[in-house]
Order: sequence, then C-alpha cells, then structure tokens
Amino acid sequence: MFANPQYRAISRTLLSIFPNKPRSSAEVQYNNTYIFNELDGINILRNRIAHHEPICFALHQPEIGTFYILNAYQTLHKLFMWMGIDSHSLLYGLDHVQQVCSKINGLK
Repeated sequence: MFANPQYRAISRTLLSIFPNKPRSSAEVQYNNTYIFNELDGINILRNRIAHHEPICFALHQPEIGTFYILNAYQTLHKLFMWMGIDSHSLLYGLDHVQQVCSKINGLK
C-alpha cells in the first residue's frame, strides 16, 4: 500500500497510521517511499521464513550471520513505536529473536 501507485490512490491518509513518525528533514524524508523501503526489508525476511529458506546466513553469503535479521527486527520495533504500539507488551512471551540470533552467531 505504500508503493507509489497505491499510495497516490488513497492520498496521504495512509501515513496517519504512524502518528509518532519523526518529521521529515532536508536529510531524511519520512514519506511513503521511506516506509515502503522499511517494510520491504521486513517482507524479504518474512518471505525467506515462509519459503523455508535458511535465515542463519548473511544474505547471499555462505557465512553464518544474523545482521539482516536483527536489522529487520529493529525496524519492526521502530515502526511499532511510530504507530504508538508498545511492541514489548505486544510480543511478551513470543519474542526470542535476540536470544536465537545470539545462539546462531555463537556458532561462528
């Protein structure tokens, strides 16, 4: 929905779901393109999981690494915060990402 054609169809209303989003500046524009790119990174990881692809390797690399997983995880928390959602309460008891990534990285 944040891709340009869909975004233009419903105008700027869609960005209102992020009431805590920072204001754009000359350096960073927090517009639909920014949100689209953030969500795309999360979606790439989601697709890898959904298609049973290994996620314990650096993206397109043969070595063990979880940087892109942790990056997507931080992005998810950031977007939740911008939406006014307490991600720690929402994910309580379900959130083991950092612990699992630490174990994976310990295999190096």
